[in-house]
Amino acid sequence: MLKSLVLSAAGLAAAFAIVGASSGDLAAQEFVDEMRPLPGQYAADMRVLSVDMPDAPPDMASMIGSMMSRKFEFCLTPEQVKENFRAILNRGQDGCTYTRYSATGGKIDAALTCEGDEGPMTMVMSGTGSPTSSDVTMTMSGDLGMGPGSITMRVINKRLGDCS
Repeated sequence: MLKSLVLSAAGLAAAFAIVGASSGDLAAQEFVDEMRPLPGQYAADMRVLSVDMPDAPPDMASMIGSMMSRKFEFCLTPEQVKENFRAILNRGQDGCTYTRYSATGGKIDAALTCEGDEGPMTMVMSGTGSPTSSDVTMTMSGDLGMGPGSITMRVINKRLGDCS
């Protein structure tokens, strides 16, 4: 479960390509074109801010923080930007459905519910976005494989230029 949790968080952080999420009634939810990310090469900085896992061994929180905090680059294609910031917030999230999504006025506010092996997980995200960057804090809550808990992370994405 921990490995899939790390992969899910990495997917949320890097991603601009929607993989498997249902949009729910996103037509009624808001985004504006001036916030649509530009295609190109991006740098991502993902940092764990807190881990709350009361039923886990004492050293588990620091281990998760070390495993999930990282920097990496990725390419965002013209096809991928069509979903606006919904795509950023949802890569690698098979079985997830948006319950809330708004990207207007430079602000991002979203929530997803995901079905996993351990039961439902919720992901709540808020932050800022522009065509060349985003700064989002997200909290994942649910059964993390060792009982109920939550992980809060901050992800900063910045456009570097054209894809290499």
